[in-house]
Amino acid sequence: MNPNLLKQLAMVVKQGSISAAAEQLFITQPTLSRALQQLEMRVGAPVLTRTRYGMVPTDIGARLAHLGERILADTEQGDEIIRQWHSGYDNQFTIGIDPLWEYATVAEMTSGFLSQSRYVFHCRVGSAATQIEWLQNGELDFLLAPAHLSVAHACDRQEALQRQVVFRDRSGVFVGKQSPLLGSQQPVSLDMVAQQRWLIAGASAGFLSGVEDPAAQQAARIAFTGGIRSVIHLLNTTDMLVRLPARLALMTGEIDPQQLIQIEDQTSARRDIALWSRQQDSERPDSQKVRSFIRDWVVGLDQTVGEFGLAL
Repeated sequence: MNPNLLKQLAMVVKQGSISAAAEQLFITQPTLSRALQQLEMRVGAPVLTRTRYGMVPTDIGARLAHLGERILADTEQGDEIIRQWHSGYDNQFTIGIDPLWEYATVAEMTSGFLSQSRYVFHCRVGSAATQIEWLQNGELDFLLAPAHLSVAHACDRQEALQRQVVFRDRSGVFVGKQSPLLGSQQPVSLDMVAQQRWLIAGASAGFLSGVEDPAAQQAARIAFTGGIRSVIHLLNTTDMLVRLPARLALMTGEIDPQQLIQIEDQTSARRDIALWSRQQDSERPDSQKVRSFIRDWVVGLDQTVGEFGLAL
């Protein structure tokens, strides 16, 4: 099948009309209509239906349009690679970033990437559970994420990944500014903590341990994966408790150190950040250079930022 037909179908579905799609594809409307007729002859059934809301795909049309979307994306990526080459850049690297890491280190991270004049960086922020799969599938070159990743679907192929701890951290329980536990000078009893209202952050990224977390005794009221702003908002406006990587959370500057409490008879688990990559990419010269650069600036950050009294 001519892949150009799939690309044209995807553009019609995206634009909702043949005329708008033709304009985007820089072809005439009759030319696009003939292409769609050719595709329907190949399929033996309609691929589009005209509705009051515009052109919508049939079942088979939607499946073919999905393939066309990937062709469109690859075409746009090809155009961008050409622009990068003309601009003097050697290569592009896609970096997966943990949401809390991105929020806490935004100034250092952006300036670090911009300091590398030879390369273009595409940063993708999302939960580690999702990004570890992207890394395995080759959609990422590197991933800055929790070192202890315990995502079930990663286990069968985890041996194909390289992991190097680059930033030290421990988990900690933070209380909202309306909590009576705010500013507790002494360790708080497990029973007292278990009675509080809880929220969960980063659960699918492996931040929480059912054995370690006192919230397991009471269902959390709300959970967030792949974002941190809502968590910080609730910590600043409610009495709810949450377990987070303590050092990164305090590095945001939006959480008061008095909100971090100690719990009787509990040792905080390690929540280090690691630089992840695929073993098969380790021999690429450019990949080695970028890996060394990321490792060095993250390790440098680890050695210069405060430790907030944590046993790192």
